[in-house]
Amino acid sequence: MEQDYFQQSNMAHRLPDGRSMPRRLSNDAQDKRSFENFYPIHFRDRRFWIPLSVIMISLNIIWWRLPLLHTQSLQGSITWQIAPLFCYTIAIAVGMALMMTQNFRSLISYIFFAVGSLFTFSSLIQSRHEIFVLLLLLCVFLVIVQQLWLGLQNILGLILLAVLATFTVPIAIFYVQNNFVTEKFILQLLPMFFSFIFYFNPILMPNPDGRKLSILTLGLFWVVLFSHHVGVSTIFVVLFSLLAFVLQFMKAKLGNWQNMGYILLQAFSMLLLYH
Repeated sequence: MEQDYFQQSNMAHRLPDGRSMPRRLSNDAQDKRSFENFYPIHFRDRRFWIPLSVIMISLNIIWWRLPLLHTQSLQGSITWQIAPLFCYTIAIAVGMALMMTQNFRSLISYIFFAVGSLFTFSSLIQSRHEIFVLLLLLCVFLVIVQQLWLGLQNILGLILLAVLATFTVPIAIFYVQNNFVTEKFILQLLPMFFSFIFYFNPILMPNPDGRKLSILTLGLFWVVLFSHHVGVSTIFVVLFSLLAFVLQFMKAKLGNWQNMGYILLQAFSMLLLYH
């Protein structure tokens, strides 16, 4: 009798497939990420290459759109000096895509983050010490955030990721092109900052806590959006953000395609916002 009771009690704390039931009140990221369902994929599978390619291109659109537009408004020109920075953003974007499509457990992404960090040692970047430190800090953080035992896959990690993703690469691009940074440019980065918080929320926190937080992050993104610009494009940005909000409730059906959807919607939003 005692053995049967023990077995029934043990089964009550397990999911139908035999996995242990996640602790809902736990702050441990490992308790919350391991129950997300991703397709078993291979490197030759289109379910690997398509999300990887789309995320890589989308991240570069997000990072490069505003700095190039602002440089043109100042009568600046695009020069070969941004070549090391372009290689850096490609490497980091591929690493982030691997990180997201492999549920923040990608050892291969470390290689691309290491390659990206090597481009920061270019004389054109290293001579600008502040830019060099910021770009290197982003590489280090993207490795650290994948260490589940550090517990950074929460609201603190989300804020740090948004700060680094927003105020490192775009500022570096603008500074390398113009040798200065304007206050107007930094203020224009605020919608991008809150877009990173909102669109990366379900990626970094794919759990009930993250879905609750997304209500707040969506509201903050809308407040900054309407304070920045109001027009026809604003309606489409709102629709894209609503679609991303609904999309987070469909992870078990979409798998890796979902993270691609978030970043693609963010890229569309930034294209419409900065024009």
